[in-house]
Amino acid sequence: ELRQWKAEAHVLIALADLAGEAETAVTVQRLSDLADACTRAAVDFLLRDAHGQGKLKLPDLEDPARRSGWILLGMGKLGAHELNFSSDIDLVVFFDPQASAVVDPLDATELFSRLTRRLVRILQDRTEHGYVFRTDLRLRPDPGSTPLAIPVEAALRYYEARGQNWERAAMIKARPVAGDLAAGAAFLKDLQPYIWRKYLDYAAIADVHSIKRQIHAHKGLGEIAVKG
Repeated sequence: ELRQWKAEAHVLIALADLAGEAETAVTVQRLSDLADACTRAAVDFLLRDAHGQGKLKLPDLEDPARRSGWILLGMGKLGAHELNFSSDIDLVVFFDPQASAVVDPLDATELFSRLTRRLVRILQDRTEHGYVFRTDLRLRPDPGSTPLAIPVEAALRYYEARGQNWERAAMIKARPVAGDLAAGAAFLKDLQPYIWRKYLDYAAIADVHSIKRQIHAHKGLGEIAVKG
């Protein structure tokens, strides 16, 4: 039972923290590693289930995520290995319809979106044993009109043509946390020119300054000391 395993691990991490055995940096790293492990366990279960139903043709059931084409990026505190005891987890989900495990590329969006929906239920639905992690998928491109899982090529086109500066900033902390880790790393490599733009125009600089001003206002730090 994933919820019980997570709860037991949480207690052990908390005891080490309270006893002074672990520095804060170690504690948040352990909590992030726990979230990674829970997410991977759920993803592997769902992939094997999809394979059993003939929806995917996984090359290795011992390592079902490998070459599955299902990419799950951790964002925010999870991506930065900075989870605390009350954090939810931010995930952005993509897939490669050309991955060798995909049986029908035309059905891939529906398949991986359905798997993602089931993943969220596994992680955050409450039972008598609590929940695993509250899960937020809203950092994906245009969340109001896009499926829960987005094809990698469509995502790359979106970021290149329409990506906003806050999305660029969010991607700085992104990392593959579950699913096809190699495909996730390849996606982030392809996204590097967007994340680390060589040149910024005045509008982009003003946007970054606005984001920083909002952060300072939210945190109660007052005005920004250095002019932008």
